[in-house]
Amino acid sequence: MLIFITLSWVGFKLADTAKELPFLPTDEFKFIRMKIALRLFFTQFVVVFLLLAPSLHAQFHQREFPRHQCSHFCAKARQEVPSIGIYEQDVRVHDYDVKFYGLDLEVNPASTFVQGSVRIVSEIVTPDTRYLVLELVNEHTVSQVVSEEGNLPFQHANDALEIDLGEMKPQGAMVDIEIFYSGEPSPEGFFSGIQTAANSFGDPVLWTLSEPHNARQWFPVKQVLNDKADSVNVYITTPSGFIAASNGLLQQVTPLPEDRLRYEWHSRYSIAYYLISMAVGNYQEFSFMAPLDSPNDSVWVQNFIYNYPEVLESQRDNIEMTSTLMELMSELWGKYPFSAEKYGHAQAPMGGAMEHQTMSTMGYFGFDITAHELAHHWFGNNVTCATWSDIWINEGFATYSEYLSREFIIGPESASDWMQFAHDNIKSQPDGSVYVPPMLLFDVWRIFSGRLSYRKGAAILHQLRFEINNDPLFFSIMAEFQEIYADGVASGDDFRSTVDLMTGQNWEWFFDQWYYGEGFPNYEIIWWQKDGKLHIRSSQTTSANHPLFFAGTLEFKVVTVDDNEHIIRVFQEENLQEFVADIQGEVKELIFDPRNFMLKNYMVWDSTSINIPDTTSFSVSPNPFTRTLTIDYPELWFNGKWILADLNGKVLMEDNLKEQTREIHLEHISAGVYVLTLFSPGGEKRAFKVLKY
Repeated sequence: MLIFITLSWVGFKLADTAKELPFLPTDEFKFIRMKIALRLFFTQFVVVFLLLAPSLHAQFHQREFPRHQCSHFCAKARQEVPSIGIYEQDVRVHDYDVKFYGLDLEVNPASTFVQGSVRIVSEIVTPDTRYLVLELVNEHTVSQVVSEEGNLPFQHANDALEIDLGEMKPQGAMVDIEIFYSGEPSPEGFFSGIQTAANSFGDPVLWTLSEPHNARQWFPVKQVLNDKADSVNVYITTPSGFIAASNGLLQQVTPLPEDRLRYEWHSRYSIAYYLISMAVGNYQEFSFMAPLDSPNDSVWVQNFIYNYPEVLESQRDNIEMTSTLMELMSELWGKYPFSAEKYGHAQAPMGGAMEHQTMSTMGYFGFDITAHELAHHWFGNNVTCATWSDIWINEGFATYSEYLSREFIIGPESASDWMQFAHDNIKSQPDGSVYVPPMLLFDVWRIFSGRLSYRKGAAILHQLRFEINNDPLFFSIMAEFQEIYADGVASGDDFRSTVDLMTGQNWEWFFDQWYYGEGFPNYEIIWWQKDGKLHIRSSQTTSANHPLFFAGTLEFKVVTVDDNEHIIRVFQEENLQEFVADIQGEVKELIFDPRNFMLKNYMVWDSTSINIPDTTSFSVSPNPFTRTLTIDYPELWFNGKWILADLNGKVLMEDNLKEQTREIHLEHISAGVYVLTLFSPGGEKRAFKVLKY
């Protein structure tokens, strides 16, 4: 989903490249496909590695890190607070498994009034279940609930519909009921389950947007992410002159009395509750076939746009770009997951778009937004976030698809501009995690934070790609993730497990920093040459308090006076670390992160403009300790200070760094884990976890 709100999210829409981008002919796209294949094959060979000092450990898979137990807010939240929803639900919604929804509704696009019935087929999963509980807002009136045995008693209060099945149902029993109801829910902003508005031509348009928890505003439903229905029918009756678009394939349009039409849509793919949709308006249909990941394989792309010639004339190129995007994404992540049915768009006067399964609802058409909503059909629809805390699975991946689409279709420069915009936006505030702590799920705008869930979510995927440094492997991880969790749900930890599996490495350190942690690193890079060797010293601080340090790869482009270029990759494991490399020739320039992969702030200095810092090492010993700690630190840190705090950040002791070797007596503190932080007079800091036993 993409949301555009004036003032609060201004700037999220980049200059819309698609308006100047013609639809690519077949031959040109074949050339693009060839470029993609070549780029994927050769990326791992582009970087020229130099023989570095043994301490650099150039092969990352040889590096062993201790298991990192995060102490910060996000990580503590994920361990202690369940994340099954974002509001209080009746626990009995977990007593059954939904197999089928059958909606048969009558609407007029000028109103949110809904009347009709919903058939629900489910399987009992909790033994001796007597009541089936669904969710439906009180603005609807339920008139009848029927089963094969006849009418069933029910109670409808507090947005919950409790249906008495008449007897205890055993585990495995199938329940088939139909609920008849009507009502006119009141729209409540962007996330209203159902709303109506006039488009720019004055025509009424009705559309639904159920994410994250408002399907209950327009039909009785079970709003649990991991219970996907196996299939859905959506029948929509509307006055003639309007077209109703929905999920799956249109089976037929049935004329009804009183000049009405019933549009009958069927989908036989698993579907999350919030992806069931309808859009009703004065539409024209514009459709075509889009290629997939192999020759002679294609999918139907069905588009319902406002029924005016100028709409098709102005938007045709943007809509047809779906064909190019479909082929690209099928090649990167695997075949479009709903290829036996369709993909499509339904236009509505909304402030963004929503990835309804096989029929995205679009406020407008442009390159980025079209790529974003299509990508959701892999990340969000085929594999859905397991909890709303893990919205990254949906939004971070779909947002990164905007970058990838620019990279492979428009060109690297366009992609770099996109990423720079994203980095600047992320760094506009110093903190915030991609993972949404469960105690913040009450705030829908925190879940769908453009800065964190979307852009930082995309940036950390870019950073992971940089760390893996092997594009074929990186994209195979994403494709494997699709295979493993197809038709289901997955968390951020599930994706990390896939990365671990495919790389043979443990990436918990990366996810603790970038997914659960907050902020970004700040680097001060100093370089100089001595005795034919290039010295690079990197000092890192962080924009937020958790984590206190971002471990990771640093990449440098070294340019010598004879214009030879070399790429150096090193791994920084400490806040202050020095790297040494053999370089032939005099260095005239050192470029940090030349490909702009890293989310960071930085400054680069050469030794001609500053004094080279003292190289004395840091040490804190013994660790673990029983009574005292001894600190060794560089001479330049003299007259700085040290702070000892617990894992919640409470300061227990602090003092100045008065001597180069400082002994701290800690007999009086309790056994446990603490953080000792050293600060230089200039503001640099080093942090150490210490254990007293």
